[in-house]
Amino acid sequence: MNLKKLFLALSISLLIFTPVFAEEVEQENSPWAFSVGVDLGYYPKSSFIPGASHFSPIVGPYSGIEGRILGNATYTIPTPLGEHWLLSSANLAVKGTFELTPVTVKPCIEASFTPLPFLVFAAGAQAGTGWNLAGLQGMAGFNGVTAGTYTDYRAFQDWFLKWFAQGTFQFDTGAIFAGDWTHIQIMYTYQVYYERLTSAADGSVWMWQCSGNKVNGYKEYQNLVLAYAMPLVVSRVGVLTEIEGPYQDQVYTNPYYKGSFKTVSISPMAQLTFGEHDVLTILAGFSSRRSFTQAHTASTEETALTYAGREWFFNRIALSWTHSF
Repeated sequence: MNLKKLFLALSISLLIFTPVFAEEVEQENSPWAFSVGVDLGYYPKSSFIPGASHFSPIVGPYSGIEGRILGNATYTIPTPLGEHWLLSSANLAVKGTFELTPVTVKPCIEASFTPLPFLVFAAGAQAGTGWNLAGLQGMAGFNGVTAGTYTDYRAFQDWFLKWFAQGTFQFDTGAIFAGDWTHIQIMYTYQVYYERLTSAADGSVWMWQCSGNKVNGYKEYQNLVLAYAMPLVVSRVGVLTEIEGPYQDQVYTNPYYKGSFKTVSISPMAQLTFGEHDVLTILAGFSSRRSFTQAHTASTEETALTYAGREWFFNRIALSWTHSF
């Protein structure tokens, strides 16, 4: 069994969706907001197929599972920029997040400023560490293609670090056309981030949360959500699209690997709302990865191969439950 990192998809679509479309939410008197969440994911197995862009079918029932627990605390400070309705709701929010998986722990601090209802600017930092649990590697360095293995780094002595800045545009047609059935929603986020392991030299390959072939460097993440909200238990349906990868090829030592390749994920999703405090997100994700001119059977071989195209595959089925206080 292996554990794979849960990408930002669920945290974006679930934890950000609630404040993004703020016209739907009754404001509380307290500046504090708390929530706890559990994310679970299941990955079927698909094979690596060499050659130009193509689709790789499912070849087995199991490739991996994922799971994490998230705790969030947010403090919001009203900062009205004027009396007009577009300016009166401006606010500054500071959010602390604590993430725990079976093999890692990672706190995060983030500050966001919302000058207008449809714009959010944010910046933050994360610091985490990991360990080996029953062969599951939370934080490790690559031994090279010939060895094909990762050596564990030292928990609480070696660290995963990430800092980021992002901007979000968000819009709900319900703000213009009043009604229960008029909420077509769009949210687009562009994030610039830098991530590294403290003991990994630039250009060396490392693993974080059992996901390998990573390197230090600046990277980008884009997130687009198109959704329709309804006054039902199934409160939102839509499609989540994510694009992520390094800016430059040079972050990897192999010039033929195409280091600047961007993974693309397209995920139909639905949210179920139970009462005022509980939301369940269900997501089925199709994703893409590099394909190569050479045949291979393991991801540990890939950083020495030659890029040929884009391989699409069915990536995962994921569930995310959040309870707000």
